[in-house]
Amino acid sequence: MAAKASLSYMPKGSNPLLYKPGVDPIVHLDQDTFEDTVFDPANTNGYFVEYYADWCGHCRAFAPFYREFANSVSDWSDVVKVGAVNCADSGNTQVCRSNGVIYFPMIKYFPRYASSYNDGIVVDAAHNVANLKDQLASKVVNEFMRTPYSDWPNFQYLSVNSNTRYDDLWAGFNSANFLVIFFEQFESDASKFMLDLHPFRNQIGVRRALATSPLVGMLHITTFPYVAMFRRGDQQAIYMGPYGSSSSVKEILNRAQPGQVVTTPRVITTTKKMDIIDCDGEPHRCEALYFVSETDLLKAMHYALLDEVIRSSNYIQGQNFTNLYNFVSLLSEHFPSLTFANSPSLRRAKRAVASTILKKSERARLVFSHLKQFLEQKPGFVSAQEWQNQFESVERVYAHPFPTNASWQQCQGSSPQFRGYTCGLWTTFHTLTVHAYMDTMKNRNFNPLKPLKAIQGWVNSFFGCEHCRQHFMQMTKTIFPLNDRRVRVRHDMIMYLWRAHNIVNHRLHGDVTEDPQFIKYQFPPLFLCPMCHSGGHFSRRQVRNFLLRYYANIKPHHRIHSRR
Repeated sequence: MAAKASLSYMPKGSNPLLYKPGVDPIVHLDQDTFEDTVFDPANTNGYFVEYYADWCGHCRAFAPFYREFANSVSDWSDVVKVGAVNCADSGNTQVCRSNGVIYFPMIKYFPRYASSYNDGIVVDAAHNVANLKDQLASKVVNEFMRTPYSDWPNFQYLSVNSNTRYDDLWAGFNSANFLVIFFEQFESDASKFMLDLHPFRNQIGVRRALATSPLVGMLHITTFPYVAMFRRGDQQAIYMGPYGSSSSVKEILNRAQPGQVVTTPRVITTTKKMDIIDCDGEPHRCEALYFVSETDLLKAMHYALLDEVIRSSNYIQGQNFTNLYNFVSLLSEHFPSLTFANSPSLRRAKRAVASTILKKSERARLVFSHLKQFLEQKPGFVSAQEWQNQFESVERVYAHPFPTNASWQQCQGSSPQFRGYTCGLWTTFHTLTVHAYMDTMKNRNFNPLKPLKAIQGWVNSFFGCEHCRQHFMQMTKTIFPLNDRRVRVRHDMIMYLWRAHNIVNHRLHGDVTEDPQFIKYQFPPLFLCPMCHSGGHFSRRQVRNFLLRYYANIKPHHRIHSRR
């Protein structure tokens, strides 16, 4: 039996959604419903589909635009429907791979006749509702010109000559009592205007005409775009005027439906009030919210090495292969398997400090070591499927050390749309630099640039948030270049990543993706490390000591409870 999604369909999976089923006019598609919904031969409409990851900061920032866009084109649903797929949900991995999704957010237009993933046309995910509407209208018109469906608006330009009679203008509108002609000098808003009025096609027929049409002179039209409206049987226009976007549409509908007030639907959204702690007033409560969680580290690395890597392409080769190998090598050598209690002596990174084995991380490190050996046996490339099979096989051998079904701990946001995976990534990156520092105390030949380059390489090859990746690479190459002038000794790698992360925090402070509970502070904030702040500036020595203590003290998976 076909599984077809609708506006009220709740997609399978446990990940949070950026849009609300049954509230936002967006069809949620997933692995079970995509093909039966989009490729249904009985479709009378196309699909405009966004592929996103709920953790992706750029996707979260794009979501309000896409939601507003979906509402603005909801009247077009007989011709094209708006959809979305959450590719961060592991259950949708295959459908996203089949769609060739290699970054987020990605948008594709599927024509009405679409029968395979190859029929999807990539569209720019612009943060602009008008631009999105223009792109969609253009795709619809292009499809109509290829296949003029009788149940779609007739986008062909009206042809008028000396033999044309008034009744000829009404051809194709047997039941309509009104005819509207949209005159344009250049292709502009006519297609969107026609789509807006399509739900009223049984009452209002709509055509478009060029500025060179003989009707322009007959109606004494001198400005464009322009709209003229006629009642059946009456050659005198009942409405004429310059086109004014939604105001013209409302004017047309009010004249066709006297006495009926036409209003723009109001989108109702509900926001759950959150119990946000005032960090200035209750610094000790806020301090308790910040810690390093073994659960978060493991969840982040499972997604980074499996979901992100296999999505990149069918084959992992060239620089991508090298970057994957370098990152897996870093994990196999320096992913933490011990946690150290907070102690001033950690500033000297002495192994004499009391430590506890992180049991899941110890097994995960063995997984990383096997994956490194696996890549060493390959001739510089491996298929995504082979990598997935190897990862899952080794994962089983070591009793599934990655708690993928566990909730985020320190990286849990105050509501589901905040933090999560990206927080887990940053935390892991910082933890790796700290533990690489501690692991190589006696290694005089250690290159402190190597861990940072491995992190940079993974981000460049595999991080799915396209704009986030571009910003990261611009920062590490141009704004704050990662080079041997800045990273000369071991502690420089810790401080470089600290400074780089604060540059990111500064850029994102006040952004729509900022969690109101976890403000993008210049880290560490005063309530976490008073001694790190001196005269309005950071004390680099105190910051370094804090980072060593903070990222060495990892709360084990089995000891984590709700933080509130």
